[in-house]
Amino acid sequence: MKSKFKLDELLNILKELVDIESHYLVNGGELKVARKLEELALKEDLLVKYEEITPDRNNIFITFKGDEKGKKIVLCGHMDTVLSEGMTIEPFNGYIEDGKFWGRGSVDMKGGLACMLYSLILLKRQGFIPKGSIQLIGTVGEECPANSDGAFALRKKGKFADMAIVGEATSLNIAAAHKGTMSLEINIKGKAAHSSNPALGDNAIYKAVDLIALIKNKLLPELDKRSHPLCGKATLNVGMIAGGIQNNIVPYNCKLSLNRRYIPGETEKQIIEEIISLWKELPYNSNDMEIEVLKETENRIPMETNLDDQLVVNMLESCKRQGLDSVINGVNYWTDGAHLRAAGIPTVVFGPGDIAQAHAAVEYIDIESMEKSVYVYMDFIKEMCK
Repeated sequence: MKSKFKLDELLNILKELVDIESHYLVNGGELKVARKLEELALKEDLLVKYEEITPDRNNIFITFKGDEKGKKIVLCGHMDTVLSEGMTIEPFNGYIEDGKFWGRGSVDMKGGLACMLYSLILLKRQGFIPKGSIQLIGTVGEECPANSDGAFALRKKGKFADMAIVGEATSLNIAAAHKGTMSLEINIKGKAAHSSNPALGDNAIYKAVDLIALIKNKLLPELDKRSHPLCGKATLNVGMIAGGIQNNIVPYNCKLSLNRRYIPGETEKQIIEEIISLWKELPYNSNDMEIEVLKETENRIPMETNLDDQLVVNMLESCKRQGLDSVINGVNYWTDGAHLRAAGIPTVVFGPGDIAQAHAAVEYIDIESMEKSVYVYMDFIKEMCK
C-alpha cells in the first residue's frame, strides 16, 4: 500500500510539538512533548517505551521493528528548547507564513523531530518491513546545564546501535564532525593591603593580566595552527573578568572566565593542562591559581565520524537521489551526537532548517527543507534496511 506524503499532516505534528512549552525548567514540559510523540506513534502501531532520567523527565524510544535481523538505526532529537524570553513573535502558537513555520523550537529542534517521526509513519503506512529496526529517541535536557543528561544516559549504554542520525538543523548538509565546547573559570589569589602601601599586598588583578597576556600572545597563535578539515580552527575567548572590592584596596582575588571551542583530537585534560603550563611560566605560587570546569560545558566533547563510514557514504547517496546538493561538512555548534559517538556509534547530524534561526528572537524553519528531509530519512532507511 502506498501512502503519500501530506504536508499538512507533517506541519500539524510540528505545531502540536511547538505549542508545548518545553524548557527544562518548565515542570513537565519535556514529558508533555514525549506524551504527544507517544500518542502519534501508537496511532501508527509503532512501539513506545520510556526511560526516566530525572523525576518527570523521560527519554522516549519509538521503535519500528522488522521481522528479520539487520541493522539498528537510531534517529535522535532533543525535546527541550531554550527559554522564550526576548522573542518578538508568539513562541507557543506555531503558525505558517512565507513558506516558513514560526515558533520557539521550530528549528531547534522540533522540526527535525517531526520529520523523523513522520518518516517512520510513512514507511509503516507504506507496508515497508525493515531488516533490523529503526528507533527514534527523543532526549531531554540538551539545552540545560546538566550536560545533555538525556543523551549522556544513552552514552552509558555503550554501542546499542549500528548508526545514528541526529536531526539538528544542518541546511540539509551532512555534518560528520563538530567541535566540543568547554568553559573554564579561573580563580587567581592575591593578598589584600591598603592602596597607600601596595607593596604589602599581592595584586591578583595584575597576576590575571599577566596570564591573559600569555593566553593572547602565546596560546592563541598556537590554537590558530590547529585546524580540523571539517570543523576549522580551535578557538579560545576570554569573556569575563572580575576582581577587587574597591579601588583603594589591593585586590586579593580575581576571576576570569573563558570559553574554548575544541576540535576532534583535543581533550578536556589537554585544555586544562595548557592553562596550567602558562601559569607555571609566571613567577607566582602554583597554589595561587585554580581552574574549574563550568558544569554546563562539562563533557560537551567533539564528535567525529570517518568520512568513509557506511553511514556517511550512504547518507550522501540518499541526498543525491532526492535531488539535493548536500555536502559533508562539520559544524561549530554542539549536539547530542557527541554522546552517541562516544558510545561507539557512528553518528552524523542531518536535519531541516538553518541553525542561524535557533535561539533567536524570531525562530522559524523552512517548510520545504522539512519535506526534503523526510524523503532523505525514508530513502536512507529503505536502503540500509532492505
